Amino acid sequence: MINVGTDLGTSRDAVALAERYDKGVYAIVGLHPTDTEGPFELEAFRRLAAHPKVVAIGECGLDYFRLNADPAVRAAEIVAQKEIFLAQIAIANEADKPLMLHIREAYGDALDILKEHARVKGNSHFFAGTIEEAKRFLDLGFTLSFTGVITFAKQYVELVEYVPLDTMHAETDCPFVAPMPHRGKRNEPVFLSEVTDKIARIKKLPLEEVESALLGNAKRFFGIDLA
Repeated sequence: MINVGTDLGTSRDAVALAERYDKGVYAIVGLHPTDTEGPFELEAFRRLAAHPKVVAIGECGLDYFRLNADPAVRAAEIVAQKEIFLAQIAIANEADKPLMLHIREAYGDALDILKEHARVKGNSHFFAGTIEEAKRFLDLGFTLSFTGVITFAKQYVELVEYVPLDTMHAETDCPFVAPMPHRGKRNEPVFLSEVTDKIARIKKLPLEEVESALLGNAKRFFGIDLA
């Protein structure tokens, strides 16, 4: 289980939870791109990034979905998001840990920034882009993850078919986006089985093969040894 922070408080909580277990529970620390109102606490995040149970930096990235309608305010928000994104890429480069990316309606800008500045690999969490955008991530050596949305939204079928099994992850994004048949409920980690089952059915592969591949992908990407 990997718990993902979205600000300094939840990042600290994720690390504290991981510390309670010898193995099997890990943390990702970072600042979500929509949380740009206050100053970015660089040194605090840098210290968290160095923790041995922290396996990636994020959620970080760009999110243009809820930008202010006023053009001047919108432009300032984009600048702030990019500055904080760059700061977290620098932390990831320094710690030599991958990026957990949150990108919404901003794939082009985010990919340009990553290509120029990232010296580590990354995963585009809850990927909802096009096949062309998926190819750009894969060309960078990045991975893509899919959530319970693939169990009820038909537009993801072509994407799941396209992305090679060894470059994808399954995730819950809990407590959001509960998969079928749990729609309307709080999403839980145990529901991940619905996502892996749907990937297997879309790719027409045995479930055991898909589960084994996804676990291997996660261990390799995050540098986790479960032995």
